[in-house]
Amino acid sequence: MGTANAISMIAQPVHGSYLCFEIGGILNTFDIHLGDTVKAIPYDKLAYLVKASGTIAGDPSRLVCDTNGVLSIIQPFLVASLRNEDRKASLDSAVNSRQNIYFSKHANASSLISTIKGSYDKGSPASNPNLLDRLSDLANQQLGELDEAYRTDERTGVVKSTSSCTVLKTGGKTGSNRASKFYQESVGLYTDRGTEVPRPLPIPWEGHPDHMWSGYQPRFTSSEKTGAPVTTGVNFEETKGYNNVKGTQSTNHVDYEYRTPYIEAHARALRAQISLTNQQFAAYMFSQNIPYLETIFANELGSVDNDVYQLQIALLRSFLISPIEGVVTGVYKGLGEAVNAGEPVIRVEDNSLVHLLANLVHVGPILIGATATLTTMLAGAGNPTTSLNGTVVSARGLDSGTRWEVIIRVNNVDAGGQYVLPLGYVFDPEYTDISIA
Repeated sequence: MGTANAISMIAQPVHGSYLCFEIGGILNTFDIHLGDTVKAIPYDKLAYLVKASGTIAGDPSRLVCDTNGVLSIIQPFLVASLRNEDRKASLDSAVNSRQNIYFSKHANASSLISTIKGSYDKGSPASNPNLLDRLSDLANQQLGELDEAYRTDERTGVVKSTSSCTVLKTGGKTGSNRASKFYQESVGLYTDRGTEVPRPLPIPWEGHPDHMWSGYQPRFTSSEKTGAPVTTGVNFEETKGYNNVKGTQSTNHVDYEYRTPYIEAHARALRAQISLTNQQFAAYMFSQNIPYLETIFANELGSVDNDVYQLQIALLRSFLISPIEGVVTGVYKGLGEAVNAGEPVIRVEDNSLVHLLANLVHVGPILIGATATLTTMLAGAGNPTTSLNGTVVSARGLDSGTRWEVIIRVNNVDAGGQYVLPLGYVFDPEYTDISIA
């Protein structure tokens, strides 16, 4: 296509990024300075590393990526972070809860599944569905017997009063026998006037050889001199008793509210059948899961892990990473400053691949994909010549027909791994030649 004369030309990095947070907050850590090189990691890859970290080796109950686990993954790529203690606490609580759930259910999943199958499989005689069927049969049998009894007793209507009858029967029997024997002796004793009689008994006395009978009371006081007779005999006394009581007590009770026992029995039976039907349906619905319990258990644990993953992502949003590897060329925030979501914090540019934005004079068309060869003296006259090869990625003709706005993509790294053009380099048209083929 020929040679072109450069009117103006500047080099700009192909890859550059204004890094910002997805959320707002206060800048908490920021150890990057102008000119520092940052490592790159795509956000989706970082999220994948966190999710794929799984559980600790040998301990399927504990996820690797609690707060410390997330920090260990992101640390090599961390540019800055916001205050995020609340997010850390939420994540750690979720990881602990997940571990508790695992211990309570999933650690013994095979045993639980076997127990559930035994409880809900119709093939097991003692399963809940079979027990509910038996309970339904008993409820129907009970209703039938009650219905027959009410009809037999002609108690199918309204009951206005109730009556009760109480029969009392009591009995008792008592009896006693008592025998006594006493002796009296004539002692030929005469008393003077005023002597208290009886007098103290003589000693010894039969049955009471050492007792003085000090507790008896005098009967009378003699009024004249007299003698006392003595008698001898045996006394016997017997007592017997018996009583018997019988009675009947009847009570008739009339309330302000009448009863319908027959209808009430049927209503209770219907409510019981409705409840049983609901339980049978619930048992039936649960039994549909029996063939898929292993999958259900796995899905439940997976759902818990996804809940934890959401909190892990929430924590990742408080960190700033770079999607490209490059050099920090702009810093816009400092520690402790407020940051809005989407507000630039730093700028990173990758100078390994550059676009040359050129305003050229060229006779004839410039095609997209054409090869452009540049020869220039980077430091002006008298300095070594530098050659660069690139590809035309954009070409727009101007009004004169020989003026063109062209963008040329150039690899800016030499064989030794060094950048050829500095960031934002402006070419001197006087020492720059361009050919396009």
